[in-house]
Amino acid sequence: MTLFRHKRSVGSEEAEQINCARSNSLFKEYEVGPGIFKLAEGPFISYQRTVDIDMQTSDFEVTETFSYKISAPFWHYLLHFPMKRALKNSNSSKNFNIWWAPPNRFDALTSRTVSLLCVAAIVTGFLGALIGQTATFAAEEFGAGDRAQGILLATVRIGVLLTVFITALADNRGRKKLLEFSLYGGCCLAVLSAVAPNLWALGITQSFARGFATSISILIGIMAAEAAPKGSRAYIAGLLTLSAGLGAGIPVWILFLADLHLKGWRLLFATALIFFPVIRWIHLHLEESKRFINHIENHKFNNGRKQKVIVKRVLFLASVAFLLFLFVSPASQFRNEFLRDERDFSAAKISLFLLTAYTPQIIGVAIASKVSDLKGRKPVAMIAVGIGTILTVGSYSIAGFGMWLITMFAGIISAGAGPSLGVYSAEMFGTGRRGQISGFLSLTAVTGSALGLLICGDLSERFNSFGEAFTLLAIGPLLVVLIVYFFFPESANQELEDLNPDDSS
Repeated sequence: MTLFRHKRSVGSEEAEQINCARSNSLFKEYEVGPGIFKLAEGPFISYQRTVDIDMQTSDFEVTETFSYKISAPFWHYLLHFPMKRALKNSNSSKNFNIWWAPPNRFDALTSRTVSLLCVAAIVTGFLGALIGQTATFAAEEFGAGDRAQGILLATVRIGVLLTVFITALADNRGRKKLLEFSLYGGCCLAVLSAVAPNLWALGITQSFARGFATSISILIGIMAAEAAPKGSRAYIAGLLTLSAGLGAGIPVWILFLADLHLKGWRLLFATALIFFPVIRWIHLHLEESKRFINHIENHKFNNGRKQKVIVKRVLFLASVAFLLFLFVSPASQFRNEFLRDERDFSAAKISLFLLTAYTPQIIGVAIASKVSDLKGRKPVAMIAVGIGTILTVGSYSIAGFGMWLITMFAGIISAGAGPSLGVYSAEMFGTGRRGQISGFLSLTAVTGSALGLLICGDLSERFNSFGEAFTLLAIGPLLVVLIVYFFFPESANQELEDLNPDDSS
């Protein structure tokens, strides 16, 4: 529980406004008595504001006392100071803009659900980044080259078959249960990867671990979309993207361990042990999706009638997933090999480069997530994919300070694709089909990813340059821009039941 007082001298008009119930994008109050205000709606477990006004010679001495508890497990520490500032300055006379608040108000349940899903996103970000950060060092221990790395990074994508099974099962058995299963499975296999005796054993364990990690990503996206207000789904997708980025940063922070010994990369996989108590904590506090529960009840009422699928939506989304990951996956996975092989970076220098070049992606995600909800998904997606792709090709083609600068801008702009395109797979299909279709789309994306890795690994050895390889692969995401412009519907600010009428039957 947080308790603080805010004193100041104001004029009569402002004093009158302060002594009224407030309403903004963050919270809404109602008056329970003279100078006493409670929470009507907002991200708090408990909330009260009391106002005491003392008349001075010319001004009014106002004392506001706030007592509240934020409904955001783990993240309330990060929100402590921004929340205090927002509460102190949110009287209407100042027209205070709470820039970090969602477009729509969160209630306590939504806030708690999103917070827990963001913690799960950290885990999946960590699991998903492990093999990409360590492949070049594992290949060195096992005596493999670029082509073998490409094959390794491509074969781990086979685990998506596990993803298809898990996410389809989640449409019948529940999102929460399968999410927890995937979290435990991914972490167990990551630990097992730490003792892999050869490159192929590492590939097998990481295939299943990658399948679990992708399942986690899909299920938290579905649960978040089903819990979100209609005008904040991209905003929440942005929060999940940032959280996954935080998790993906963990292997980067500790990448220096790979320099300590030829087998030092194994310590990165063993780090997954720290997440087991975190998963238990998620189990105790996360609730099942209310939309899923309602769907199950309606499903029984409708005698098991399956929801319809709009086939053209599947085709457009599958095309985008395939073409985008044909480029995105090798651009991400081969970054370390490029820096080691063509730029002679050590593990520590790679870590420093990635942290300084990619941390500013937060800016792109934050802007894109809010603009996608307020102005629409399509323009944000086209800018993020089109310009981001061109800059990424440039980052593989130049050296020195220019390489760092263009990589940073490529990351900031490309980051907008996550919140703008990422919500479509949940928005375009009904509750009874979200897991199944999302799993299929993931299979399509992984097919593009695996093909891109194989092509890039081969072309980089043929041309002896990653820059030329990515110039050819860039055709894929540039086609995505055209598909989004001509064929994608605009889904911002619409209820899921309006986008999928079969859901409300």
